[in-house]
Amino acid sequence: MARVLEGGRNRASAEEASSYVDECDRIEQERERLLHDLDVEFKAKKRAINTKANDEITAQLNDAKSVGVPKAVVRSIVDGQKKIRKHAELLESAKEAARERVDQLEAEQRTQAVDILTALGTDFAGFGLGAAAVEREGEQPGQQDATTAAIVNAANKAWDDADPKKGKGKSAAH
Repeated sequence: MARVLEGGRNRASAEEASSYVDECDRIEQERERLLHDLDVEFKAKKRAINTKANDEITAQLNDAKSVGVPKAVVRSIVDGQKKIRKHAELLESAKEAARERVDQLEAEQRTQAVDILTALGTDFAGFGLGAAAVEREGEQPGQQDATTAAIVNAANKAWDDADPKKGKGKSAAH
């Protein structure tokens, strides 16, 4: 196709430009068709799996009922287990994301983060992120280096001294 010179610049003719648009549109339509076919196939397979599982569960529930175990009892336990598995996966994913955030810190910041996690104690350090960070730094949960221990002790003393309820019968003047 001939190029049209417009304002000193080469420019494709309208017919040439339309051929690019037509080809992109054809590719897009093909993608939509393939994805639709894949979606239909996936839904059919999913439906078959669910039907088979539902039939097997129904048989188990009927067997349980025949020996005196109410279906509602079995259902409630199974549903609870399903929720626990789902939430455990979500929790593990969140812990992993938190670990990655600490890992991405610069060395000095990571060390400070581990010191803070250690200072928070075993309850926090034993809960995923804290335990992982402390473990990576080679410390045991609940143990502190001398500097961290001094800072934590000073902060605790200052908080205790500032708390009027912990004073020896003295009330704060207003």
